[in-house]
Amino acid sequence: MLKTLAIGAVASALVFGSFSSAYAHPYPGVSRPGSTGVHSPAGKDDSVAQLPFADREFLRASAFDDETRQLQDAAIALAHAQCEYLGTSGNTAANRSYLAEEARPFVEYPYMFLEAAVRVYCPQYTVMS
Repeated sequence: MLKTLAIGAVASALVFGSFSSAYAHPYPGVSRPGSTGVHSPAGKDDSVAQLPFADREFLRASAFDDETRQLQDAAIALAHAQCEYLGTSGNTAANRSYLAEEARPFVEYPYMFLEAAVRVYCPQYTVMS
């Protein structure tokens, strides 16, 4: 629970410090392309199977696929906040390092987490400017 709150706090700090908003589970009720097909990466929580394909792909790539659904939702929110930060502040090496280092206390592999976020949620930032 503490880990979930900490990740949520980091996401909130990024969101309210630099841009408009984030959700515990971004874009609730909105169907995304590529969300067909059911796969439960965690296996133990059928609600994960209801997530859009992009979210499941992100959770797998960021090593959050075996976490609780609440923690997964917080990780997804943080990933979206990181993408928004790159969009607002610029996709630079310094900004990427800042985002990864700020997430380090809450994410075991912060650079891998950021790379997964960029690859899945904001691929336009794959190449740094």
